[in-house]
Parts: sequence; structure tokens; C-alpha cells
Amino acid sequence: MSDFSFTNASNTPILTAVCQEGLMKKTERLFRIIDRLRGHKAAVTAEQLANELGVTERTIYRDMKSLQDQAIPVEGEAGVGYMLGAGFDAPPMHFDRDELDALVMGLRLVGREADPILRGAALSALEKIRAVSREPLEPEDTALFVPDFGAHEHLHMLSVMRLAIRHATIMELQYEALSGAVTERVVKPLALVFFPNAHLLAAWCTLRQDFRNFRVDRIISARDTGGNFTGEKKNLLRRYKQKVHEESPQYKPHASPDKPVLGTA
Repeated sequence: MSDFSFTNASNTPILTAVCQEGLMKKTERLFRIIDRLRGHKAAVTAEQLANELGVTERTIYRDMKSLQDQAIPVEGEAGVGYMLGAGFDAPPMHFDRDELDALVMGLRLVGREADPILRGAALSALEKIRAVSREPLEPEDTALFVPDFGAHEHLHMLSVMRLAIRHATIMELQYEALSGAVTERVVKPLALVFFPNAHLLAAWCTLRQDFRNFRVDRIISARDTGGNFTGEKKNLLRRYKQKVHEESPQYKPHASPDKPVLGTA
């Protein structure tokens, strides 16, 4: 039985910081290689690409491996040359200013509100967008700010819950109820729900035999029970969404805005 329990922030895996400048250079180089290969029917040698991009041939070989690992149909080999295989039709990306603002704000919000793994993914995505954008995308070029202060302190637990949801893992939670009592619940985690002032785990609670929302900041620990509910997951999630739709205040104009949608554990 696997166990990916987390009990406090000190157990959070430390993510190695990636040099933004280095990430930017590699990402931009990969896109330039794709554009260069797209424009030529004949093979382009690593030497040609290295001279054009100001890097070594060894770097080009590593870049080709990176592209192939990302399922880009790069064909060829060292000493012969490279070309794009048939079926690759991705056009160069272009975003207007409003689209860029939306992407930047969304990714920065993810960086603030999500767990460390998604935070790193948001940074990587932002660098990729910066690499291919025709519009400037530096911090001083936008008036959209997402400050770090006031961020939630339980983000490490979101990583655990995301993995449990992805793999349909039945989890045992040690949970502090609103009353202050500490209880243990066995749940089938279905979704993460993000509100400005709270993050919720939507799950099927085996104790209550019903859907419940668990505040992530009240989850003391989470343990993999070894059970799995893959066969039920799709139907449970569909039923959960339907129940939210039925109980949501926006569909019941006279419902109290203070009453939570569904039961809160």
C-alpha cells in the first residue's frame, strides 16, 4: 500500500528553482528550431542550426531529443540533418494584447493559489508564451499584478489531493470539523473547488454516504488506503456536478448566500 501522507508544510517537497533566463533561452530556441524546420523541405543539419542560434551542436542534439520527447515529429539523426515529419501542422502562435493579459493573469493566479507542482508548471508555461509572443511580456509591460502576500498556507495538501483525484485513489482523511472536533473520514476525492477565501475538496464521503465539501485548510493528514474507485469516478463526478447545479444559489434566487452549496464536512 502506497502512502503519500502530508501532515504539515514542512513536509512539502522542495522544488529546485529553475533559472528563468536559462528556461527562457531554451524554450525560445526550441520554437525557433520548429519554425526553421517548418520552412524547409530538405534536412537541416545540426551545424547549420548551431551556427544560426549561437549554440553548440551538442546543444542542438539535446534540443532535438527534447522535441522528440514532447511528441514533435522530428526526423533525422546526427551527421545527416533534421526535418519535420508529415502531419505537423501547428501554426506559429500569436496572441493579441487582451489574450496575453488573460493568460498572464490566469497563470499568475495559478502561481499564487495552486500547489508547488502547478506553480512550477505555470512559470514554465508563462516562459513558453513569452518566448513566442510578438507582444512584450515583461513584468513592467503589464498593469496586472497578483501579489504573493495573503496566499494560502495549505498549498502542499493540494498536490496530494490532485494526485488522489487523478488516480481515483480512496483516501483516509484526518479532518478538523467546523466545530473543532477531529474526525477521520474515508473519501473518494472528485474535484478541487477554488473560492477566493477557501479551497474545497469535493468528495464522496463513505461515512455520510453522500457528497461533502472538505476545506483543504482543515485537512490535517491524508493517507492512501490502497483502494481505488476508477470504475465509479466518472458517474460520481457527473452526479456531483448535477447536485451543485441544482443546489447552487444562482439557480435558486431566494437561497441564502451564506448557505454552502452541498454539505460541508
